[in-house]
Amino acid sequence: MTSSSRTIFVIGAGPGIGRSVTLQFSKRYSHIALFARGAEQLSVEKKAVEDAAGAQVKVETYAVDVTDTEALFKAYDSAEAALGKPEVVFYNAARVLPSELVTHDVKEIEYDFKINVSALYVTAQRYIPHITQLAQDPQAQPALIITSSMLPNHPIPELFALSLVKAAQRNLARSLAMTYENILVGLINVAGVVSPDYPTLNPSNIGAKTWEWFSQYKEKKSFEVIIE
Repeated sequence: MTSSSRTIFVIGAGPGIGRSVTLQFSKRYSHIALFARGAEQLSVEKKAVEDAAGAQVKVETYAVDVTDTEALFKAYDSAEAALGKPEVVFYNAARVLPSELVTHDVKEIEYDFKINVSALYVTAQRYIPHITQLAQDPQAQPALIITSSMLPNHPIPELFALSLVKAAQRNLARSLAMTYENILVGLINVAGVVSPDYPTLNPSNIGAKTWEWFSQYKEKKSFEVIIE
């Protein structure tokens, strides 16, 4: 497998972590599919990747709500037709919404669960068999990478809904990693608020640390990277 045939799907494309990690992969992967709810933001993300990576990278965008499984799978169908099936799936979809215990609407919790767990699960159902098969190619490094945080271990009451669903997401990711040991299923744990002004928790450093962890996985076999 050569770089000219490598494809990454980025679910939850956007500024910050999504863009920084995508730019790291765009240096080595020629086909990139970006998925997010907003078409306007997707145009911004596509331009950012093309400006950084140059003409050798083909970028396609798909505006979709990941909680709509039918629409999500149609977007995946379109991306596969344009770019091929992914070697790497980078799942970055989430929303940060303040939540107050007892008064927070349960429907909002259920919606967050769909974003972080249900949509990730159906994505894994679709692509784990494919990327597991890719593992037979010694040049390939198939992976399902998920953006996470320290909330599963250290919940924040003011963000209890996100803390709750991130804990469930971690459980799903860990179960997948334990079951499919020949591929990378792992977490990028960002231990704090992301800001361009922070020495370590800035997007560029997060992207670089993520690539370092990913590229060394075959030797170190680490389920997660913690960036703090």
